[in-house]
Amino acid sequence: MSSIHEELNKIRIIDGHEHIDPKEIRKKNRVDFFGLLHYLDSDLITAGMKRGILSPNSKLSVEEKAEQFLTFYHKTKNTTYARTLKTAVHDLYGMDDWSVNGILSLNEKVLAATNDEQWYTKVLKEKAGIDVAFTLAYTTNVDFSLFRPIMFLDYAYKLRNLKDVQIIERDSGRTVHTFQDYLQAVDALLYKFVSEGMIATKLGHAYWRTLKTSKPTFFEAEQCFNRLLSSIIDAPMSQQESAVLQDYLIHHIIQSSINYELPIQIHTGHHETSVSGNGNIITNSNVSDLVPLLAAYPEANFVLLHCGIPYHQEYLSIVKNYPNVYADFTWVYVISPTIAKQILHQMIEMVPQNKIFGFGGDYNFVEGAYAHQKLARKIVGDVLVEKVQDRILTEKEAVEFAGRIFRENLLELYKIKV
Repeated sequence: MSSIHEELNKIRIIDGHEHIDPKEIRKKNRVDFFGLLHYLDSDLITAGMKRGILSPNSKLSVEEKAEQFLTFYHKTKNTTYARTLKTAVHDLYGMDDWSVNGILSLNEKVLAATNDEQWYTKVLKEKAGIDVAFTLAYTTNVDFSLFRPIMFLDYAYKLRNLKDVQIIERDSGRTVHTFQDYLQAVDALLYKFVSEGMIATKLGHAYWRTLKTSKPTFFEAEQCFNRLLSSIIDAPMSQQESAVLQDYLIHHIIQSSINYELPIQIHTGHHETSVSGNGNIITNSNVSDLVPLLAAYPEANFVLLHCGIPYHQEYLSIVKNYPNVYADFTWVYVISPTIAKQILHQMIEMVPQNKIFGFGGDYNFVEGAYAHQKLARKIVGDVLVEKVQDRILTEKEAVEFAGRIFRENLLELYKIKV
């Protein structure tokens, strides 16, 4: 291990993006080994496994689930998703027996960890060296000694029927009779989330529509909203018909985020098969489609997640050119270490180091966050060693760069104290 790797392993990480539920919810859901698959579930499905067969609602017994898992695990064990899970269960549970009996034994250990009140602290703080993780768990009620909440705002602009409006009424505590009422309800919702500790907003619409955003007028959006209000409660509007309203609300949420000085995280690039709601239409996630929106709000702070893969070359140019746009390596190492190294090499050469966020585990469970940070530290260390060998950076500069992307930059932009 190089001295640079040794220094990187000492850094207390600020984890910029997770989907980890509060431990009370994990306990309530009785999360077992099959609840830890997350990204690997996508590979199992694309390898031919029936979707949902390992879910809590599956009719299979635990033994049958283990058999099904192993059948498709052996078809996918070459992927980084599979190897990351293997790292997690080996390091945290001592798992080396990839047989039905081994899976059953592991399952009991995971269930025990789910009921362990100290498990999150042990894994995140002690094992992973993560001081705080930003989590998107659809709630602001999180343990602030471990997490900071970020909230998905998609449900405030993905309006298709009256039920969608009623959900915002419920969550904001505002009654909606007009479009102006609805905008005030969205503002009240953001105020509520901010007062409860939300540190950023998240726009994830690339999973269900294009990133292209027009600039409709209030009147155009109001007309669409009024048609929605006058519709039968269970009759949804089409995506095409509601796009004008969605676009107006995206602008409104960005403007409100600016007022609250909230960074805006946006999903760009690859969709996960296990959760995609748009048929994996990857062109919907082309980062270049965001350019008009990024240019329209120079006072906003946009954090573009996942380095735009597979549109990472365009992504690099955008992040380099716009002062209000930040690069984020959330998930990138675990999809492909090779791509991660390539992008990081280019990022070091192209993008000011204060605009790079080096880690977001992007996992549903703490075990995944642990294994992902271990991989991230190694990959970043490998790249920095090469940069020092090529005399692009000094060793001191390399260590300083790592400290920035893994910690200091996130503390600065998100304005948090740990």
